[in-house]
Amino acid sequence: MTVWAVLPVKPLTAGKSRLHRYLRSDQIIDLNRSLFESTFERILACHVIDRLMVITKDQELLDYTRANGGVALQENTPSSLNKAVSQAFAVIQDNDPGPVLVVPADLPDMRSEDLAELIDQGTSDRFLLIVPDCHQTGTNALFASSPTLIEPRFGRRSFQKHTGQALKKSAEITIWLKKSMQYDLDTFQDLQLYNKINVQSSILTN
Repeated sequence: MTVWAVLPVKPLTAGKSRLHRYLRSDQIIDLNRSLFESTFERILACHVIDRLMVITKDQELLDYTRANGGVALQENTPSSLNKAVSQAFAVIQDNDPGPVLVVPADLPDMRSEDLAELIDQGTSDRFLLIVPDCHQTGTNALFASSPTLIEPRFGRRSFQKHTGQALKKSAEITIWLKKSMQYDLDTFQDLQLYNKINVQSSILTN
């Protein structure tokens, strides 16, 4: 049985839209590239993940994925985060179905060990494991027993929407409050904290 990870990524010029007013365009691209590559490497280094699929419209990221052992999927147009994840789920279901993990590219504290620990908890035939954000309203990661268990509903109150679907499917639900995966980088305050912790970063100083 193949364990999949799905990494949906916006184009480098478009990601982190709430930071565009604070950073130059080249800084936005550098930040998005850094977040993507570090997330990609951590997923690839997780020994219990068999295959990593990146879905994006960005040709540079598709090329990077192919060159570094991932599965590159061109995102449909028009699209959205939920449509992109649904597209990835459909491809996995049609070709090599198995448990599927969805993680974003903006969890700077996430470690490969965290992912392994998360996946090891999915032991039943029908399960959904969710890592909510620090406010317990959004979904920072989800791991489902199959790509057909639920429909992705990322966005406002996604945590409640995902758990509600799993309850209707009588799936076993695990809520994992893992601090290293509950912090995401969205706002300017998040970026300031990220730069304070990662002192080598020059995103705010160049």
